[in-house]
This record gives sequence, C-alpha cells and structure tokens, in this order.
Amino acid sequence: MELETNDGRVADRKRRLRLVAGFLIALLMIFTLLSNTLYALTLPKVTVQSASPGQLELAFQGSAVIKPVEVRDLSGQAGWTVTKVLVRAGDEVKLGQTLAQYDNAEARRQLVQEQFMLDKLQLSVEKLMYDYIQTEHSDEEGAVLAAKAALENAKLDINMQQQRILDMQTKISSNQALKAPFDGTIAAANAKEGLSANAGSPDFKLINTKMGYQLELQIPTEVADALTIGETTEVRLPGQNSRTVEGGVAGLEQDVSDGRQTVRLTILLQDPSLANGERAEAHIRKKGKDGALLISNAAVHKDQTGTYVYVIEERKGPLGNAFYTGRRNVALASFNEHTAAVESGLFQQESVILESSEPLLEGSRVRILTK
Repeated sequence: MELETNDGRVADRKRRLRLVAGFLIALLMIFTLLSNTLYALTLPKVTVQSASPGQLELAFQGSAVIKPVEVRDLSGQAGWTVTKVLVRAGDEVKLGQTLAQYDNAEARRQLVQEQFMLDKLQLSVEKLMYDYIQTEHSDEEGAVLAAKAALENAKLDINMQQQRILDMQTKISSNQALKAPFDGTIAAANAKEGLSANAGSPDFKLINTKMGYQLELQIPTEVADALTIGETTEVRLPGQNSRTVEGGVAGLEQDVSDGRQTVRLTILLQDPSLANGERAEAHIRKKGKDGALLISNAAVHKDQTGTYVYVIEERKGPLGNAFYTGRRNVALASFNEHTAAVESGLFQQESVILESSEPLLEGSRVRILTK
C-alpha cells in the first residue's frame, strides 16, 4: 500500500515537470517570436515595385522661332552707287525681278575713253591702208610686207579694243541692276539711294520661299532615338492666326546643351501661310523600344561605377522568410519624367526597391511595406 502511494507521488511529480517544461518551452517560443517581431519593427522599411514588361511613353514639348531654310545676301557691285530702290522688306519678288538700280560714273568715263581709243585705231587703219596701197606700186618687196603687217596689226588691235568695249558694256549693264536669283520674300532692304552698294551690310536679304522654313529644337536623346528622318509630325503655330501645320523630320544631329548630351532636331515646314519669325510649338509623342522592363525613376541610382537598383532577395529561415537587399547594375534604354525602361540587369516581375526609410547597403535586411 505504501509502495503504491510512492509511485503515485512520483508520477504526479513527473506530470508537473512536463507541464512546467511545456510551459517554459511555449514561453520561450513566444518570446522568440515576439523578439523577432520587435526586431523586424526596427528594420529599414521599404516599398517595392515589380519590374514589368512594356513600352515607355516618350513625350517632348518645345517651341522656337521658325527660320527660312535659305536666306541669301544680295548686294550691288562694290564702288557703285544706289540710284533707285524698287522693293521693301516683306515684298514678294519673282525670279529676275529688279530689286535696285546702280550707277558708277568712273565706269562710264572709262567706257567713253575706250571708245575714243577705238576711233583712233580705226583712223590709223585708214592711213595704213593708204600706205599699203601706195607701196604695192613700188618695187620694194620689204616695204610692201612691212606695210601689210602694220595694217594687219592695226586690225587686230581694233578687234581687241572692240572686245574690251563689249566686255565693259556687259559689265556696266549687269551692274546697273540687281535682280532676284529666285522667287522669294525680301527679309531686309538695307540699300539706300545715294549711298554705295554693300555699305557695311548686304543691300538685301532674300528668303527662298520654295525651300520652306525650319524649326530647330534641342530634344533628349531617348526621344531622338524613336524618330526617323522623313517621318511627319504636327507643328502648332499659336500666333494670332493659330493653326497647325505638318512638318517633316529633316535632321537629327548630336549636340551638347547645358553640359549634357542632346540632339538637335530640325523639322522642315512647307506651308505658304508661314512667315519668318513666327513662333512654333512641337508636341512629340513616341513609344520606346519593345522588350524593356519598366520601373519607377525613384528606384534608379547612380554612382561612379554606373547605374544600379536595389532588389529584394528572399531567404528562408527557421522563423519564416526574411528579405534582404541586393544590388543590380542595370542598363537603361530610355526614360521619361516618371518611368525608366531597363534593357538589361533585371528579370521580369523582380521586386525593385522604390523607397527606404533609411540608407541601404547591399545585404541589409529590410521590412517590406504593403500599400
């Protein structure tokens, strides 16, 4: 009887020990989980985004003053005086139309002198002809040959003088009038009656209206990469007669603006309603390269080694999964105001860190915030 009582006491003591041990183990697990939770609350908090495939929306808006494709400086001959101006700035002119008339008293005086010289040569020829006829009746063969040679030389001198006079007359005639070399619009008329031609500035500036006008803009390289020479784009002219005209991409040249690489875009405009000096606006919308992964610009960082992002790396642990940061070097195809297109360095649907409550280092454990 006494033995049975002792056995019952031992079993009861063991039961109590098991209960205490179980309670302590449970309490330890609770504290472990609680400490892990408390530790997680101290981790840097991050927001993430999945890298998703798509085409980036590229947009550009800019304005500038349109300029003629060709503006030619025209002036009369240096040393000639303007006698009459026949056109004003803004006038439309046709090919061959006279713009101004000129005169040069010295050139006319030289022409008169040359004419006198011709008259003298012609008089000398008459005398040489008489001498030649007289020597033919003599028996002196040498005298005959000399008279004939003198006559022929005089005739050659007359021909040369006639050609010299003709050249001077042609030059004077061409210099007396300045004519338009093509259809166009007078952009500037600087010629003044009574003053010398080309007095410090060209007498006229003529716009070749057939060549049209051009709009030049500095655009980002990523927008330029989506454009091709010859493609059409709309250009708005917001002036008093607000309207939209169609232009064509005529040039894409690499340039540097404010210390950064840009592209100078030239848009050719062919519209009869255009006027020199009008302000024009271009609104360009294009799609970026296909096959890129899109992420927010907030996720992109740069340092001396290049462009990179932080991604989430998930690791399994005894108390559940933990999240750590990983650095990925990436290559950007293009970007706009809000979004970047990554062409290499990321996988589709990979979680990219957008923002962090604290500065991040590679391998740091973080807590992901859900929106």
